Amino acid sequence: MTLALIATDRFTSVVRRRRVALASLLVGGLAAAAVTLASPSEAEAAVRGGPNGIEFEGARDRRGVYVGPGVFFGFSGMKGTFVPDVGLNLAFGGGVSKRVLLGINLHGAKYLGRAEGASSWMFGGDFEFTGYAWQGLYLRTGLGGVGLPAGDPNNTLVAGIGGNVGVGYEFWLNATAAASVGITYDLRFLAGEEELVPAPLRHTGMVGMRFTFF
Repeated sequence: MTLALIATDRFTSVVRRRRVALASLLVGGLAAAAVTLASPSEAEAAVRGGPNGIEFEGARDRRGVYVGPGVFFGFSGMKGTFVPDVGLNLAFGGGVSKRVLLGINLHGAKYLGRAEGASSWMFGGDFEFTGYAWQGLYLRTGLGGVGLPAGDPNNTLVAGIGGNVGVGYEFWLNATAAASVGITYDLRFLAGEEELVPAPLRHTGMVGMRFTFF
């Protein structure tokens, strides 16, 4: 009888130990699975959470191909006055690093309030450099040519050679898309039109917005 009780107690003790070990194994497995599921992917980890929810900072990794449509509004100096213009642009290129973009910006605009029949369209393209100094704060420059009205009575279209410089800020919407707002100063030399206009330089100030997809 005593031997039977001793054997029963040993069997019960072994079963209990195995149950405890099995329970510990299950708890550890569930904890590991929870940590794995809770760990964000690289793209999700890039969008940081703050006290008010998701912050629009994003991955800030701009390497690779990008494309960015945009819209702008500005004023151009023409015949001693300033003429408003509104236009669209399309930028595309590649990210050399997380903070440097090189590309091409194609743009076109319409001068508003011109006399009927006067040439009022501008179009062109620039090679573009964008450098990010701090988070989304950027400096952007372009160099190229445009076709634009000379501002003379004959409605002559001339080539404008020059470039622009601008500054703005970019907000990340998610890990691959961003929106930016900035101001730009554009300066073009009207080639071969020194006699038609008092000053062969066309000054333009613009405010624009661009959506960029990486």
